[in-house]
Amino acid sequence: MSTPDEASTGPATDRERLAQARKVIRGGLPEHGSGNAIYTAYVAVIASLVYGVPASRAFFKFVDPRWISQHLTGVQGVLVVGTVIVGVLLLGYRLGSVRGPVVPDLPYLDHVATSALDRAVVLRRWWRISLVGCLVVGLLAGAVVGTGMVSAGVAPLVVLVPTTLGGLAVGLAFGGSWLWGQVRSWPTGDRGVATVLRGRRSLRALHHVGLRTQSARAVTMGGAVLAGDLRAARLDVAAPGTRLRRTRLRARGRITVVAERDLLGLRRSPGSFVVGLVLSVAGCWALAHSTTPGVPSIVAFAGVLAAYLGYGAWSEGMRLQGDNAGTPALIGLPFGEEALAHLISPSALFAAVAVITGAVVATTTTAGVAAFFWPVAMTALLAGTHLMAAFRGLPPVTLFSPGSAVVSVGFWYSRPLLLALIGGVAATALLTHSGYSNALMVLALASYAAVMFGRRRVRLLDEAHRA
Repeated sequence: MSTPDEASTGPATDRERLAQARKVIRGGLPEHGSGNAIYTAYVAVIASLVYGVPASRAFFKFVDPRWISQHLTGVQGVLVVGTVIVGVLLLGYRLGSVRGPVVPDLPYLDHVATSALDRAVVLRRWWRISLVGCLVVGLLAGAVVGTGMVSAGVAPLVVLVPTTLGGLAVGLAFGGSWLWGQVRSWPTGDRGVATVLRGRRSLRALHHVGLRTQSARAVTMGGAVLAGDLRAARLDVAAPGTRLRRTRLRARGRITVVAERDLLGLRRSPGSFVVGLVLSVAGCWALAHSTTPGVPSIVAFAGVLAAYLGYGAWSEGMRLQGDNAGTPALIGLPFGEEALAHLISPSALFAAVAVITGAVVATTTTAGVAAFFWPVAMTALLAGTHLMAAFRGLPPVTLFSPGSAVVSVGFWYSRPLLLALIGGVAATALLTHSGYSNALMVLALASYAAVMFGRRRVRLLDEAHRA
């Protein structure tokens, strides 16, 4: 039997105290460990083998190997891969300010993380799970890409080693940038570069208020996604504007003031403007190069996708009008006219970027005159699809059927993007194979359908909120 001194002796270290606290939280039940994380990794491995490898092989079979060797090797290949890696790291950093890798539940934060225990010990479990997840995803991505290249005959078997190790390294770097973004989301404390990939130091730098904010946001965003209400999730993620708060609009015409209001919104959110500019330039550059015969359609696909995302980064004013449908109009414009007025600023910005980028590509390469006007011709298609997206409202209840709710709601939300991709890629393919007339006809039909369907969504959303 133990002596009274031994019985009264409690846990001596923070790890032992944390283990005792977790035992109290579980009510004395045994801890299941990381069974859910292991099962998730198992499902990811199976999915990469069943779907990832065939998709990667089909991609490298679809793209001309000779074109890949000419344009994606040497210095150009290094630039492309480096740009993709930098974009992934910046995405991880931005994601950390919204939902970082360390997000415990609210009760755990309020009752355990606020105690005298070392915060690095208290939060270590969530960081390790997230870091292992990043490593597994990076490893699988590199292995899938390498396997696809080998099975398609594009590269020898030895390429599996650098692609797999490279994917692992990118996963590790993504985890570090993700955690650093969460650390720097709080304005005070240890926020320097010395905290990158230094788990204990980074975990100690996480502020309780910031952790609690992200935990509550994760709950609300999860509910919004399950309900199909992406508006609530987007508004919860959006950062409040703090720049140019004293700048005011001048009294002008009703249409002009709406366009100037959208430009002022971009000035107050320089991050959105820069993201839209980078994506628009990349999309127009790819679309201009896709007009050259022999360039695979995957370049046009990437160009339309980047252009769609870039145009969308400049269309916040239009989305806010769709979110506030049913409220009184502040400047007296009818609902439909105000929706069309919100297209002026993003369309003008994109057209300007398209003209400059197309002119640079046309004068520095052998693409020809089509590289100059083709990115500009996509403006109407992008405007119509974003009109569809901004005023689509909530998904109908009939989509939430057992067994297919996620797929149905996902397809319902992705219709504008699918229309832009199908119309843009099909027209670009016809441009290089059938001439200008057929390509312009397909692009005009797709743009007309997008604009008409977008105006219909505006009218239906307006009529749904009428008393």
